[in-house]
Amino acid sequence: MAKSLNCPNCAAVLDPKETSCAYCGSFIITSKAKQITYNLDEFMDEFKPKYKKIFVHGIEMRENECPIRSGFANMFYSVTRSDGGRLLLTNQRLIFCAHAINLNPNLYWELNLNEIDRTELGLNLFISQRIRIFERDENETNFVVYGGKHWQNELTHALDKG
Repeated sequence: MAKSLNCPNCAAVLDPKETSCAYCGSFIITSKAKQITYNLDEFMDEFKPKYKKIFVHGIEMRENECPIRSGFANMFYSVTRSDGGRLLLTNQRLIFCAHAINLNPNLYWELNLNEIDRTELGLNLFISQRIRIFERDENETNFVVYGGKHWQNELTHALDKG
């Protein structure tokens, strides 16, 4: 049985097989993949001119913003505490949204790329790795992700372009 979801822009019922809202014309990207890297050329050339608003996993893209990579991640606080959710890297921001089943299901973390000083690849735990994000104001945030080397490469590339 296919479940429906609502458009993040107008709340109209959206068939999960559809990628755009029939009512408001928003483009909606969702994926059950553990990790996905988006084709930026295709996104900017094909999607941006056609749609009024674009949402990636329920997050509205800003003007000239496009997704680079998204995937499951844990915001890591300590060995005994973390929040699971989805990490999204765009050409403007790094965003984390917690899953609904967390103790803190409304957790939303966002950082503009120009606020990031550097990133490092942390401890390797089999197929997952820790990505360490260092802000210019000396705060540090850690994420445990699948394919940490890919994340690190995409982050480095996005920071170099910014």
